[in-house]
Amino acid sequence: MFWYFRRKNDTRYRLKGSGLIPIFLQYRNNMKLSFIAHATFAIDLDDGRRIVIDPYESMTFKGRFNYPPFCTCADFVLITHEHIDHNYLGDIHNIPVVVRHDWCDSSLKVTSHFVWHDKFEGTKFGGGVWMKLIEADGMRILHMGDCGEILTDEQIAALGRIDILLIPVGGFYTIDGHEAADLALRIGARVTIPCHYQTPLCSLPITGPEAFLSHFPNYHVLSTHEIDASSLPTGIVMMKDLYKNGQHERV
Repeated sequence: MFWYFRRKNDTRYRLKGSGLIPIFLQYRNNMKLSFIAHATFAIDLDDGRRIVIDPYESMTFKGRFNYPPFCTCADFVLITHEHIDHNYLGDIHNIPVVVRHDWCDSSLKVTSHFVWHDKFEGTKFGGGVWMKLIEADGMRILHMGDCGEILTDEQIAALGRIDILLIPVGGFYTIDGHEAADLALRIGARVTIPCHYQTPLCSLPITGPEAFLSHFPNYHVLSTHEIDASSLPTGIVMMKDLYKNGQHERV
């Protein structure tokens, strides 16, 4: 069993007027976001709990996917779909809550939004994807998984406000860089972070982030794989992953 410590001032609920408001609806500034690799992210909440999203299995796809194992403990693992570069639990060193659809407690809410893995209603790349909308510490973060279709206006409206968007840009299995750029503009998140692209450790038939970045000449490049979520600059943000991929020159 994985134990974690809560901060002394973590009251789980805070008073507002005469009612109690869940913490996940209130702004707090101690959430940390980490880009591990590919589509794997970790979120460390203000209350000390850790969320891992779409953990990958290392050294797979016959030598075309050579990221090292990401060994960690987690309170929650969120899985968008059942492919080995998104659903591997073997490197999680405890027994977390695995969320494939929805979850809610007093300080965390996770809801899933369905999209197809491709433009052919899932017949090309294995069905559907459950994008994960995470609400915690006053933030709303959308992880799009392997979204392969162009979202409709109705689908975007159903998402509501997005503070941080984690979007695939490499194409082939997902939307490509140009489609992702258009979708990012339509969603209008405060911060958009591209992922699921080719790197020196990933030679799957996907492209790098250059096509996506070409639409945003003023994108930001971070020198770290982790940052306080409230410190992220507004706009398009290239984060270095845990293995130092992702520091691109301006295109």
